[in-house]
Amino acid sequence: MAWREEYWKSIKSFDTEEKLDLYFYRPVGFVIAKAAFPLRLTPTILTLIGLILGIASGFFFYDNQSNTSLTIASVLFVLAGIFDSSDGQMARMGGKSTRFGLVLDGLCDNLVFLSAYVGSTLTLVPHYGYWIWPLAVFAGLCHSCQSSLLDFYNRDYLYFGCGKVNGDYWNPTLAEVEAGRRSGPAGERVLWEIRFSWLWQQNTLSNRAAALRLRWREINAGPRAEEFQALYRDHNRTILRFWRLMGANFHTILIITAAFARRFDLYLILGDILFLTSALLVLRVAQGRSDKKFVAALAAKGLA
Repeated sequence: MAWREEYWKSIKSFDTEEKLDLYFYRPVGFVIAKAAFPLRLTPTILTLIGLILGIASGFFFYDNQSNTSLTIASVLFVLAGIFDSSDGQMARMGGKSTRFGLVLDGLCDNLVFLSAYVGSTLTLVPHYGYWIWPLAVFAGLCHSCQSSLLDFYNRDYLYFGCGKVNGDYWNPTLAEVEAGRRSGPAGERVLWEIRFSWLWQQNTLSNRAAALRLRWREINAGPRAEEFQALYRDHNRTILRFWRLMGANFHTILIITAAFARRFDLYLILGDILFLTSALLVLRVAQGRSDKKFVAALAAKGLA
C-alpha cells in the first residue's frame, strides 16, 4: 500500500480533524508510526513515550524564569501531542485498535495536561499563595468538561455521520456502562471502572437523551443507513468545527502562550474558566437546537 493511502487510512475523518492536526500532528505522527513498525514498537509503547515527554514538560514549565526552559517545555509538550497522535494512527494502520489502548490513551492525555497544570501553577504560588490551587483545580475540572464533550460529539459524528460502527466509536449509555461494570471478564470490568467517570461526565453534560441515541443507532444499522449518515453530517459538520475550540490544540497554544507571558493565572481564569466554559455552555444550547432540527429532518424523510 502506498504511503499516501496508508496516511488516509490512519485518519479517522476529515470532518473531525483540525487543520493543525491535518497539516502537522497527523503527518509527523504518521512518519513516527511508520518508523515504529520495523522497530517492533507497539501503539502502547508510543503512548507511554508521549506520557514521559508530557510529564517531563511539566518540570520545565515550572522553571518559568528561563526562556530556554520554557522552550524545552513547549517542545516536549508538543512532542507528547505528536506521539498521542501516532499511537492511534499506528493502531488503525495495523488494525489493532483496542479498548485497552483507548483507555490508556485517555489516561495519558489527562496526565500530560495535569503535569503542565501542576508545573505552571507552582510558579503562581509565590504570588498568590496556596489559594491558587482551588482555582487551578476548578479550571482543570472545566478543562475536563470541555474535553469530554468534544470527545463525545466527535465520536458520535464518527459513529452516526461516518458509519464507523465496527470500531469502539459508540458512546455507551449509562445503562450500558453499569451493565459493563457488573458483568463480563474481569479485565473488561476493570476497563469499564476506569472509563466510568469519563463516560458519566459525557452522558451527564450532553443534552442528547440515551433513548434518542439508541434509536439513531437502530436507524444507522438499517437499510437507509447512508441516507441517515448524510443527513447527520449535514446537521452536525458546522457545529463540530466550533466544538474543536475545546480540544487539546487550542489548550496547548494557550498554555504555551501563557507560560512565555508568565501569566498562567490568566490562562486559568480567562481561558479555561471564562472563555472556554462560556463557549461550552453556548455550544451546548446550539447543539440541542441542531439536534431538534435533525430529528425533524429525520421525521420529514420517514426515518424517525
